Amino acid sequence: MGWIALVLTLVLEQLRPVPLRNPVYALAGTLADATQDGMNAGRRRHGMYAWLLLVGGVMVVVGAFYAFALSISWWLALLVNVAVLYFTMGFRQFSHRLTEIQLALANGDLPAARTELAQWKAGVEDVSSGAEVDADEIVRQSCEHGLQLAHKHVFGVFFWFLLLPGPLGPILFRLAEYLSRRWNRPPAGALPADRFGEFAGRAFAWIDWLPARLTALGFAIVGDFEGAIYCWRKVARPPSIVGGMPQPDSRTVILAAAGGALGSRVLSSAESARYFDEAELEGGGLAEPGSGTLSAAVGLVWRALLLWLALLLLISLANWLA
Repeated sequence: MGWIALVLTLVLEQLRPVPLRNPVYALAGTLADATQDGMNAGRRRHGMYAWLLLVGGVMVVVGAFYAFALSISWWLALLVNVAVLYFTMGFRQFSHRLTEIQLALANGDLPAARTELAQWKAGVEDVSSGAEVDADEIVRQSCEHGLQLAHKHVFGVFFWFLLLPGPLGPILFRLAEYLSRRWNRPPAGALPADRFGEFAGRAFAWIDWLPARLTALGFAIVGDFEGAIYCWRKVARPPSIVGGMPQPDSRTVILAAAGGALGSRVLSSAESARYFDEAELEGGGLAEPGSGTLSAAVGLVWRALLLWLALLLLISLANWLA
């Protein structure tokens, strides 16, 4: 049922992409803000209690509904899985935006490409420096942002869907990722920063640890394997835990492996210099991002997705035959 649910969701999402503003995302924001307003006393433990209450409560409700659906009909349970995956996955959020930026660059319209990139990144990270970047930097930032979204909206959801029963995995992964951002936003106005969001950030870092490395492995298998593994090893040496969070972080592992798989730099120039620069091998020998890098990145994600779907199909068939 898992493989069928994933394929149906991907087809449905291609035909009718989930809008960025929809009732499910609005409900998540309302619940997150209400929980924070009611439980934020500025300390880390209050953030932990709030996280456990919200994430645990949502998972209990969804799990109970899924169990009820499964007790009635296999098809009804499948529909529940597809519905949850539809609102937690989002391949088109990655591929469509990259295509728009690629078309703008192909037409020589740098302002349009900058605007498209800024709108894409708005609300997720600082885009104040995007006004003056050149075409190559637009390509690099687009790949950087797009590959992160591909992991968070596709591969991370995919892996947790396989690890936990029914829709519980996607709910856990996406809600944990959302709270790690929502509860760690800079305070408004002159309000002092607090530690309420620390637990949410750490929790997602550990929840994302294995999926991020499986995403990196998928990129390595379907791309330049030696290049991806070389870059991965460079950023992962030595592994450690800093402030309760695993190092290197998931973002660095994914982007380093993707850059090696593509043969093109995806990390920023400062990060690349810190990890890769050696005598006569600046940037790990990776090429600077160019006009073909965007389409190559989309192709890399597609191949990785097909790889994991094929493996899941083989596992499902083996279990069925057994």
